[in-house]
Amino acid sequence: MNLEDRVALAAKDEKLKNELIGEYQNFILSSASKALKRSVTVSDDEFITAMMAFNEAIDSYDSSKGRFVSFASVVIRNRIIDDLRRSSKHAAVPFSSLSSENDEGEIKEFDAAAADSGDLKWEIEALTAELDKFGISFFELAQVSPKSRKTKRLCFDAVRYISENPDLTDTVIRKHILPINEITAGLNTNRKTLERHRKYIITAVIAVTQDYPAIAEYFNIKEV
Repeated sequence: MNLEDRVALAAKDEKLKNELIGEYQNFILSSASKALKRSVTVSDDEFITAMMAFNEAIDSYDSSKGRFVSFASVVIRNRIIDDLRRSSKHAAVPFSSLSSENDEGEIKEFDAAAADSGDLKWEIEALTAELDKFGISFFELAQVSPKSRKTKRLCFDAVRYISENPDLTDTVIRKHILPINEITAGLNTNRKTLERHRKYIITAVIAVTQDYPAIAEYFNIKEV
């Protein structure tokens, strides 16, 4: 009997449903971890949320929705994102620290309205959690972001240099270190500026290389 047939039976039988939930515990944990971009364990509140979502997926599934695992993964992700939005604190996001330039050289300010809903808000919440591992607060960006165009240019060159070199990217993501010596040697650039804007550059590297497309575009400073 395939999984989809088992799901159809489990929707009408509580015992079968509980067995299926237990059997797919690792899948539930994995789906929750992917949604949050961090590891989730059975002791986390998010696991309960994900398990309830899996239960909901069993009850609402039908064959027109494709493979059950794909459907359940989407239900879990949506449930977790909804919970994040409901519990989100309305702290001031440093919108001024996130701006980009269009092809005409005009400054594109961070869209505060867009940040209050949809994928951008979810990315901010997920990135905030990821930055915590680096001892960085997303809300520090207003203080540590470069102010002049020249400094922004230097920071973006550093981000691009790191993102184009897998070993340097790995150093940032896995070791939580900004490889200043390698950047300085590779770009022949100002070491003090890199050190002063370390948190900003690390944040930008994470956004650009770790699947935060909505935020990443705000670090995309055009050539001037």
